[in-house]
Amino acid sequence: MTSAGCTETAQTAQSMTNYILQSRAGSTTDKYSGYFKTFERFCDSKCLSSSPAKAMTVALFVTKLLDENKSYSVISANVYAIKWKHSIYGWVDPTTDSIVKHLTEAAKRLRSKPAVKKDVIDASILIDLCTRFEHDSSLSIVRDLAMILLCFAGFLRFNELSKLLCSDVQFNNDHLVLKIRSSKTDVYREGSEVIIAKGTTVACPYSMLVRYMQIAGLEVTSDQFLFRPLYSSKGKCSLISKNKQISYTRARECILSKLSLVAPGLKFSLFACHRSNSGCER
Repeated sequence: MTSAGCTETAQTAQSMTNYILQSRAGSTTDKYSGYFKTFERFCDSKCLSSSPAKAMTVALFVTKLLDENKSYSVISANVYAIKWKHSIYGWVDPTTDSIVKHLTEAAKRLRSKPAVKKDVIDASILIDLCTRFEHDSSLSIVRDLAMILLCFAGFLRFNELSKLLCSDVQFNNDHLVLKIRSSKTDVYREGSEVIIAKGTTVACPYSMLVRYMQIAGLEVTSDQFLFRPLYSSKGKCSLISKNKQISYTRARECILSKLSLVAPGLKFSLFACHRSNSGCER
């Protein structure tokens, strides 16, 4: 083969590797690459091969993590990163060895933390909250209530809520439709729609969203983010002019502060809000 042919083959091989890496989300690839680098450093310090690795090498690595009191989530992520790397290059997977499996199971027993159950948000809590602010026209209050009700009614994750544009909202006579452009569960970016029925109580997400958009001066034809940060000037609260979505930290802070007014002491999971199994009219 000529030198030009060798160069072309090498470039094609590199392209193939890049495509394979894109079979996972970029954040996932970065995560596993980082964990595998930790494994590589361990192997280098012990003069052992990491690419490919032997089962006993992985077993020694997991033992080291156990000795360092690493959590089960960290240990399992490291093991999966090794599996992931070997699958990409077609190497024999050392993590399927019985010793590695037993050590991983030991990590699950010894290092797992007990699950902390969160409290349930039900319709009565939201009705109490909305009743408290039924006649309040403060933009900050109504915005937060709209976020809470949409998350509750649509089972929305934060990234779905924060990325909503005004033009992603469609109001119909008895329901509204939210266009979800991207989601953690939408790995192929096909998009989806969430339909939320119009209710009759004070905690109706349809009515609250209409109320919020009217106070904020938002139009459904706008391509600006639906939920943006606020600024206050001379006692007046408004959305910032910059088209910037609200941050997770601020949204969480706002939502929890409102829920604590009617359910003090309860611990809620955000996002999406936990709901009771009983049906409710919103």
